[in-house]
Amino acid sequence: MNNGDLLLPIILLASASLFAVGLACMIARGHLIKMIMGLEFCGKGACLLFIAGGYAAGHTGVSQAVVITVIAIEAVVAGVALALAILLKKTYGTLDSAAIFRQAGGDGS
Repeated sequence: MNNGDLLLPIILLASASLFAVGLACMIARGHLIKMIMGLEFCGKGACLLFIAGGYAAGHTGVSQAVVITVIAIEAVVAGVALALAILLKKTYGTLDSAAIFRQAGGDGS
């Protein structure tokens, strides 16, 4: 067994770990910045999975092109999300999602 045989499972494990950490950050529903970071971790885990899939299929060029496009889109999404977080901080004085929901008059349904 050579190093090339171990590479794909390690990349898949890293990808799943990044996605799981990101999903846990988004589900935790706490600080808005942590939720945005969780979204970015999920995106990076998916990108790593695309690269691993391209490597396994022998089409690394196509997978890299898709990942570069995804990274550009993620940068825009992160910028907009952070701008919204700053706006919410100025409006409600907090970045806690539960406190913002309460102050906005959310009834929980």
